[in-house]
Amino acid sequence: MNFNLCRKAPALRWLFSPKNLLKMKLIVILLIIGCLQVSAEGYSQKITLNEKNATFNNLFGSIKKQSGYTFFYNNKLIKQEGRISVSIKDGSIEDALNLIFKNRPFSYAIMNKMVVIKKKTPGLIEFINISSFINIKGKVVDKEGNPLPGASILVKGSGKGTSSGPSGEFAIDAKAGDVLVVKFLGYVSKEVSVTAATSTLNIVLEAELQDLSEVVVTALGVKRSEKALGYAVQKVAGKELQTVKGVDLGTSLTGRVAGLVIKNSTEFNARPAIELRGESALLVIDGVPYENMTLRDVPTDDIESMDLLKGSTASSLYGSRAKGGVLMITTKKGAASNGFSVDVNSNTMFQLGYLAIPEVQSSYGRGQNGQIDNDYVWGPRLNAGNTARDWNPETKQFEEGRPLVSVGKDNLKNFMNTGIVTNNNVALAQSSENGSFRVGLNHIFQKGQFPNQKLNILNFTSGGEIKINDQFKVEGRFGISRGSTPQMWGSGYGDQGYLYQLIMWTGTEYDIRDYKDYWVVPDKTQNWMYTNWYDNPYLIANEKLNGETKNKLNASVTANYKFNSDFNLMLRLGYDNFNDRITKQNPRANIFSTRGGWDARGMYQAIDRTGLSTNNDLILTYNKKISKWSVSGLAGGTLFYYNKDNVIATTKGGLISPRYFSLKGSVEPVNIIYDTFSDARDNWAQQINSLYGRASIGWNDAVFFDATGRNDWNSSQPKASRSFFYPSLGSSIVVSELVKLPSMVDMFKLRGSWTLFKNAFDPFAINKYYGTTTAAWNTLNAASYPSKLIAEGLLPSTQRTWELGAAGYLFGRRLHFDVAYFDKYYYNRQVNPVIPGSSGFSTILVNTLETYNRKGLEITLDGPIIRNKDFEWNAIVNWSNQHRYYNELDPIYSPDNLWVRKGERLDTYTSSYWLTDPNGNVIYNNGSPVESDYSKKYGYGEPDFSFGFINNFRYKNWNLGINIDGRIGGLMYNYMYDKMWDTGTNPESDNQYRYDQVVNGLNNYVGKGVKVISGEAKYDKYGNITSDTRQYAANDVQVGYQDFAQTFRGGDMGIQNETFVKLREVSLGYNIPANLAKKLGAKTASFTVTGQNLLLLTNFKFSDPDEDNEDLNSPSSRMVGFNFRIGF
Repeated sequence: MNFNLCRKAPALRWLFSPKNLLKMKLIVILLIIGCLQVSAEGYSQKITLNEKNATFNNLFGSIKKQSGYTFFYNNKLIKQEGRISVSIKDGSIEDALNLIFKNRPFSYAIMNKMVVIKKKTPGLIEFINISSFINIKGKVVDKEGNPLPGASILVKGSGKGTSSGPSGEFAIDAKAGDVLVVKFLGYVSKEVSVTAATSTLNIVLEAELQDLSEVVVTALGVKRSEKALGYAVQKVAGKELQTVKGVDLGTSLTGRVAGLVIKNSTEFNARPAIELRGESALLVIDGVPYENMTLRDVPTDDIESMDLLKGSTASSLYGSRAKGGVLMITTKKGAASNGFSVDVNSNTMFQLGYLAIPEVQSSYGRGQNGQIDNDYVWGPRLNAGNTARDWNPETKQFEEGRPLVSVGKDNLKNFMNTGIVTNNNVALAQSSENGSFRVGLNHIFQKGQFPNQKLNILNFTSGGEIKINDQFKVEGRFGISRGSTPQMWGSGYGDQGYLYQLIMWTGTEYDIRDYKDYWVVPDKTQNWMYTNWYDNPYLIANEKLNGETKNKLNASVTANYKFNSDFNLMLRLGYDNFNDRITKQNPRANIFSTRGGWDARGMYQAIDRTGLSTNNDLILTYNKKISKWSVSGLAGGTLFYYNKDNVIATTKGGLISPRYFSLKGSVEPVNIIYDTFSDARDNWAQQINSLYGRASIGWNDAVFFDATGRNDWNSSQPKASRSFFYPSLGSSIVVSELVKLPSMVDMFKLRGSWTLFKNAFDPFAINKYYGTTTAAWNTLNAASYPSKLIAEGLLPSTQRTWELGAAGYLFGRRLHFDVAYFDKYYYNRQVNPVIPGSSGFSTILVNTLETYNRKGLEITLDGPIIRNKDFEWNAIVNWSNQHRYYNELDPIYSPDNLWVRKGERLDTYTSSYWLTDPNGNVIYNNGSPVESDYSKKYGYGEPDFSFGFINNFRYKNWNLGINIDGRIGGLMYNYMYDKMWDTGTNPESDNQYRYDQVVNGLNNYVGKGVKVISGEAKYDKYGNITSDTRQYAANDVQVGYQDFAQTFRGGDMGIQNETFVKLREVSLGYNIPANLAKKLGAKTASFTVTGQNLLLLTNFKFSDPDEDNEDLNSPSSRMVGFNFRIGF
């Protein structure tokens, strides 16, 4: 893969040697630990001095840096004491001062972070009179009079400060003429002057009104004003996600951002699929684009905010790693206000019913053509007094004369458990003007709805920052996560999961609860009525185990040095790694469902996955304001390195002992493959060296222009095409600053941007590699030559994007809106068309001439609908759509059909169809419907639009949150509903015709439609009728109902509209009054009833369409519980 070609430079070769990569990893970890230790030690006020011949001023300055205490003294008389040598380690401030003033004519007094030094002999030295300080008591409240606990109150220009208590009360000492600075997150800061008459203060803070001047985190972690950006950005506050907490943060993001589509799965341990503008998004945490991290690896309570940078222009400074945009997470690094805090946030939810669950017919048992059998569910009538030779689960044998009764209509529900999700977080934090730290422990436990499904995820995180001086600041983050589950098998049709066994292929003539004892003879014979294809679900849950343990580590250190008010240099080091073990095992037994590698002779499989990434940035930024002009820019570089290595090893020929689950227990030599999923893509390394820059200019705080450029050198690419350049242009105009607009318009902005984006080649697409098999023939190994060809002179896939948008505030800032329209043009795309087998190959990789555009519209409306002293209603509406349209076609490789045309959508949904006459009647032949040899367009697969409606209500101390979202339009194949017609379990198949066939022996079903009595129809290559001489008569041919139903099924080819609207989250909470919380020994406390996935409105049958795919999806569960939060 030409990896070394990018590392020929001696410096890079030395920097990225394995030994130095390990050193970098250790340095990152040690820097973080050191940063946090420095921070923590400062707050414990332990003093360490080792000074020789030092001035008193220097000693006082050193103590101030370590403790935050401010010194007041007569400088002239202190200088007369000359110099002093002092040595003390980890002493208290009193110990240090006693040592300094030992045998000297000075005394001191400490009060509220102040040290006042005076001469022991009165009158010989002027000292500060303590009585000149005024003890001020007060309260910090909002406009409605609600207390603001944790507000910071600082004496301006000094290190003195305090924070408000649970009822908003505070006390602080200050002098007449001092200015108190009062701050609280989400509110406008206020300055209050102190006079000699000041003794009490009632300080009222006003809530901040979000505007386009809000600072957002943009690419590379650089903070910028939103109104200066030429692309769309949307922010989500971390606190909005920290009440209803499930397993995955992505679920709580559903509907909260226009253009962000979350496809939530109902399967155990499955992560939601996240798409931003129809493509994947890069996850960036505290400025570091980790390669191996997911949203599940970030505890919800750690998140301060999320900034979503939409589209390629917003993400162009990240290069090819960011296609659809960036999910930028900023984590907490300290307490919300000055001081020490402990916060506990616990959420527990229980399964309470289902939103979507399949139903089955319960009138007929397993078998075919009305007779009991070992396959299908077209068997005999149940509850009709019939008997048959059948299995007895108590005696564990077949017996004659067993009654055929329906006892298992609820087999699926009876097999399932009550699911539980708990998400608990404990965080310790400290903040002051010189730094902060935060340590958190998060535990998630999920008990799945099927037996033996248990998931444990443990996250330990720490972060902090320290201000060394006015110029130098260091911050860091460190996180470790571990997730494990003993069993994650049991989903899907192809893997013969639980619904395959219980819904699709078995009847209701048995009660699944009678089969909990799943062994007849342990490790030999299962207690089950089937002798092929199907397994006892309890055996699957407890013996066919597919476990997983995932370990991850991530760390970052960021150092900022501010040369002056204009220039800042940032060095950021980021590192993450993963180490996973996935196992599969089953004992020797008569196992019949063998898809997935299960073996009746016994099997054990171990998959080891390891990998790491480093992302190191050095960035110089510049900001300058000159009269009405502002100039800013950045220049920097990134070294990104990534590798992963996976090995899969499986026993061969069974196990030497029924339960010897080890590779050593293999009967034959172990089969080892250095990849997973039959694909060597999981074993590779890559390095990308990058240089980039941005130049920005603004005028009058109203007109802004940006230009950026990034160049990547990618080690996994051919030498001739290793360099990739990504330019972008953007502009923003705040019209309301330039033109007088109607009074209803408070602020109005127009924006636009353009970028060119390239995708690096998939290294395995442009290199030929052999597939290998160990011990293919006895002890001989085998290798297979690749079946693809690679064209010469391949170009990287390229996309050009332009975007236009508008944003503003209306009606006294009561309504905020943001509208964005984008057009992304894809060309030089790499495709693998099929070629004739006579070539000796199956496909060829080429640059197609076929191009297409992705066009989308996004709209956001938000604001306070109602706001008064006691009641508030804040709402957000997000609406978006995006579709792809053919632009140009490739004369050789583009398909030749009616829906691959310029201007047509790429997501056209096509399938075969039933032939009909001109009046739409289905045509029959010999009593069976006739399926066309061609395909037709049914509609489109993607939704017309998606939306989210986020509501937050407050009445005094009560809070109510209601989140509704959905996707409207789009077609999807309903595998479950359609396949149940074939197997015989679909409840719509339980009708008079089936009864007549099974009970009365009549094949009397006549399909509604017509038959051809003469003539013929001719078609062109697209399936259009060119001539038609057919004559029709009503169909009158009788057939057996089973044959008809298995052919015609539901008549819709299984294609259904996947429109849905979901009540995603509801929370009803009460904030315990501060005075009551104080009595309980707490600072803040709240209790909330929570719910997730509460209501589903859809016409899609038997399954939740949220996942955007149907493969015997597990039932969609409703979760209800409670949240408890307390802060100290």
